[in-house]
Amino acid sequence: MRVLVTTSAVNSHLYNLVPVAWALRTAGHEVCVATQPNLIEETKRTGLTAVAVGEELPTARGNLDTSDTPYGLGVDITETDQAKLTPSYVREVFRAYTSVVCEYMAGDSTLDDLVTFAKAWRPDLVLWDAHNYAAPVLARALGLPHVRIVPAPDHWARMRAIFHRQAAAEPGGEDPLADYLGGKLARYGKEFDEEMVVGQATVEPIPSWLRVDADVDYRPVRHVPYSGPSVIPGWLRKKPKRRRVCLTLGQTRRALGSESEGGGIAGLLRGIADLDVEVIATLNANQIPPGTTIPDNVRLFDYVPLNALLPTCAAVVHYGGMGTVNASVVHGVPQVGVPGNIWGEAGIMRELCAQGAGLVADHTNLVDQLARVLDDPSYTTAADQLRKEMLATPSPRDIVPEIEELAGGR
Repeated sequence: MRVLVTTSAVNSHLYNLVPVAWALRTAGHEVCVATQPNLIEETKRTGLTAVAVGEELPTARGNLDTSDTPYGLGVDITETDQAKLTPSYVREVFRAYTSVVCEYMAGDSTLDDLVTFAKAWRPDLVLWDAHNYAAPVLARALGLPHVRIVPAPDHWARMRAIFHRQAAAEPGGEDPLADYLGGKLARYGKEFDEEMVVGQATVEPIPSWLRVDADVDYRPVRHVPYSGPSVIPGWLRKKPKRRRVCLTLGQTRRALGSESEGGGIAGLLRGIADLDVEVIATLNANQIPPGTTIPDNVRLFDYVPLNALLPTCAAVVHYGGMGTVNASVVHGVPQVGVPGNIWGEAGIMRELCAQGAGLVADHTNLVDQLARVLDDPSYTTAADQLRKEMLATPSPRDIVPEIEELAGGR
């Protein structure tokens, strides 16, 4: 069969799709990845066929994770405080995220090009990144089965479940998400239903303890770390003389052009200087504020493949992004998170802490929290248990028959 994979031009979202896409490819299916022009070269580097749709995804303006709410929207789709989750707040979440985030990630030009290409290529199935809502509209417009894949905890489905509970108690209110997707579908003579939100099934390459409470057909799959073509440097093949710590901000901020973390990174580096560790910091020039002093025990690299670096590390310090969390779980590395505020990073780290495999820190107590994780073997033991659980999850190859069945034997 032919599988059309869709994602917006964000490296980390593409990388999350690659293992399942390659599992389908090696099972004998044709796979084509549709994305905006500025991710085409990176998509080609994965070895998969690519097609450009829509206009280039522009870089984000300023910080993605502002101090109040992501993107400065005034609301947060990852909000869990029941006191805040009033019906008006939940409706505003869907109004803000559809009009701003959904349109940013995949607007009308992307949808138009997707439909035009799909009519010519004639896929049998659409596999779509959960933040790219042009894809389910395309699938419904052409009558195609479609499967969603989540890059992080499924707050779309969680917030949607809250919306429906509230709507049942107080019917008659507006539904901004249905209005948004319904408007897209109307162009093709189709109508909205909940399948447009969660797909006909959802592939879930995240740990089971991060699953949200929602009535969704989840298909768990093992996370297979992928971060693009890589070369393992010679120094990484040598055993470190001191305990090694990885410091990373992940791929999303780079891909979307977010501003640096300012004094936060400078403070992190100053604090780590007091520990008897070797720090490998994967930061580029834009992520380090001008005038920052680099301690003697910190080595800066624009890029080091996490899949090669993490097995040599005693701990990892990061901002709670799902790609780094997943890769650290796969390699059984204890984690210290200084959570950002893009997609529920604080909640992700709280759940990790509940598993005993890491700690949450801020810029004032990072050194102490990192020292605790390094010196207390219980964190390594818990991290190793999470690794075993992840490795026991079905692999991407294992779920190919399920995807084939969802495609209706095409």
